[in-house]
Amino acid sequence: MESYSHDTGSFTGKGGVEIFFQKWLVEKARAVLIIAHGLGEHSGRYGNLLNSIAGKKISVFAIDHRGHGKSDGKRGHVDSFMDYVYDLKLFIEFIKEENRGLPIILLGHSMGGVIAARYSMTYPDDVSLIVMSSPGLAPAFKVPEWKKSLASFFSSRIGSLSFPNGLSAEGISHDKEVVTAYENDPMVHDRVSARWTVEFIRATEECMANAKSIRKPLLMLHGKGDSIADYKATEEFYNSVSSVNKKLYLYEGLYHETMNETAEEREKVLRDITGWIIKNLEGAPKAAEKKQPAAKTKPAAKKAAPKAKPAAKKAAPKTKSAVKKAAVKKAAPKAKPAVKKAAPKTKASIKKTAVKKPAVKKPAPKAKPTAKKTVKKKPVKK
Repeated sequence: MESYSHDTGSFTGKGGVEIFFQKWLVEKARAVLIIAHGLGEHSGRYGNLLNSIAGKKISVFAIDHRGHGKSDGKRGHVDSFMDYVYDLKLFIEFIKEENRGLPIILLGHSMGGVIAARYSMTYPDDVSLIVMSSPGLAPAFKVPEWKKSLASFFSSRIGSLSFPNGLSAEGISHDKEVVTAYENDPMVHDRVSARWTVEFIRATEECMANAKSIRKPLLMLHGKGDSIADYKATEEFYNSVSSVNKKLYLYEGLYHETMNETAEEREKVLRDITGWIIKNLEGAPKAAEKKQPAAKTKPAAKKAAPKAKPAAKKAAPKTKSAVKKAAVKKAAPKAKPAVKKAAPKTKASIKKTAVKKPAVKKPAPKAKPTAKKTVKKKPVKK
């Protein structure tokens, strides 16, 4: 795409899972759009949206969720739905570091719509505008109770046990070429695990129950012919949110992927999306500015962020392989100094007087908490 400078990379998500990302940058960007894709697909399926946004001075970023596309992780499996949210939090922190002061637009499709909703509820000051495309807040078909019970049974025993998700590719679009491309895409899968099923149902219930906590400008769109996600749940969610500035588009007869429908239909959808975004960018709250006043809540985020950011700075501008090498080089030096310092200190404490012991002991505690903050505190806190 001529108007974009495209690049890819990766970063380490929650639990050490390698997360792949893409970015399409523009010069002198006025805003940043982040895409959270749907179940079983990946970040490379949003070409129509990119074409529609082209020329609007908006840089676009997207990740492949864990267990999807080029990211690591078992296909269609997640230990906790919030792992998606925590991965996205790390990604957005990287983006904010590179795009200080720019409004952030979070667009989630299908499962990504649920991720966007949970993210906005958990980190409300991180985003300026929210777009939810055919959010999977409720299935458009009846899920047998025995299936739910079976998933619940195995979730706590063999959580990673996977099976087909039962979704038909025919339900994504009226455009046969889109369906064929989807079916032949090697990075598209139809797997879900028992744990994913239980976690996803819980996440949708939490979204519906806490919809009123959403206050940022919100755009929701859904096709009434969607046989995968229920558009009525989208209506219910929309009516419950507290956002003063909100807009809902319901398209008669359109299927699940409204942005990938037949040419005439998708053009209308894309015009609605880009038009709403451009209109609401003026005066939109800037995510980076929102974070500064919150100095009291910053410590928790800052403790984890500084350690995650170094990896991000190398991941964002470089390729995936370069990021991995950088991560390895950084990890080794940090581990070695801790070991080398510990040995001399122990010997010194034995040979020397008690007067010098305090001076020896102080550096050690400082090194240990730093390690703990990087690895554990951040993911758990979020």
